[in-house]
Amino acid sequence: MAEPVTGTTESKTASDGASSQQVGQPLESPNSSPQKKHLMIGQLIALFLVSIMATTYISAEHLPVAHNLPWGVTGPSSLTTAVQKSTDLEIHQYANQATLEQAPNQGAIYGGFVSQANTVIVSQAASLKASLDLPVAYEKAAKAQGVQVRFLTINKLPPMDPEGVVPIVSVFVLLLAGYLGATMAMQRTKTAARRWRVAALFGYAVVAGLAIDLIAGPLLGGYPNIGTNFWILWPEFVFLCFATALLAATLQSLIGPLGTLITLIVVVFLGNPSTGGANGVAYLPPFWQSLGGALPPRNGLILIHNTLYLGGNGITKAGIILGIYVVVGFAFVTIFSLVRWRADQGAVLNPDAPVVDSIEETAVAAIPPG
Repeated sequence: MAEPVTGTTESKTASDGASSQQVGQPLESPNSSPQKKHLMIGQLIALFLVSIMATTYISAEHLPVAHNLPWGVTGPSSLTTAVQKSTDLEIHQYANQATLEQAPNQGAIYGGFVSQANTVIVSQAASLKASLDLPVAYEKAAKAQGVQVRFLTINKLPPMDPEGVVPIVSVFVLLLAGYLGATMAMQRTKTAARRWRVAALFGYAVVAGLAIDLIAGPLLGGYPNIGTNFWILWPEFVFLCFATALLAATLQSLIGPLGTLITLIVVVFLGNPSTGGANGVAYLPPFWQSLGGALPPRNGLILIHNTLYLGGNGITKAGIILGIYVVVGFAFVTIFSLVRWRADQGAVLNPDAPVVDSIEETAVAAIPPG
């Protein structure tokens, strides 16, 4: 009778394990140097990003002081002269009170002073802070000069949004929607340039804009006149989301995954703090005033805010700038998609051709030898 062999299972397991380690790649310990290096690099990138975000948001918003605040007057007044000593005003002259009251509806001024009637007019929707600061400044000047002033508030914010934050939050969510839509599409397809990329991003923007509009309006009641504004805001939401998605897709096509990071910095870290928020652009530092005018977030906010609270006035320039982003992004992404598609078709017809993974490599591979 054969004696039972002990330890056979254990020996075989150990032998198989040794064989698998020899044949396969060596397993890295979580505490190995390469793993520690990758972990440290990831944390440094995260620290870099949050440092940028803290710097941009705090520098833009920590000290809201007026710089060239657009202010209307109907003539010279010692009260306005006194107020200008403490508040930086950009004076606009108007013929009478009626024309002055119309100017805030166009987004031209935040309010004004009617010298003939000693009346301070403020547009609450134009700037929540200016509607509080300017009456206080004029009242202080009036007391010093021993005169009486009256106050008139126009374009009052609705009860469902008394601080005017719904357009601001909507813009931020739409920026993230566009950025994430383009980024997720790139990650799933492993490239930012594929056939039908523009059509896919537009379809996504339509659905995302509809979802955000439904949440802000019918579901939560965040803005007035839902029956009318819902159908106006939907295409505007789509417009901003699509412009942001195309910007991200363009940068991703040009510089690969780094384009995702650049889009985040441009749109969220730089663009969003430069919108002016509920206080208005005049309360931003000069650097942020100049920067924001060329970026999608401020123009998107003007588009949505003025539609809701200023009767849709003063949105032409913002619409044109967003349109430029859409047209340029559409052109770039379409070209990159066609180049990628032709490269893929060439790889199918010629399996021995080298595989290219970027637009730059595609262009280089297309150059004839010599």
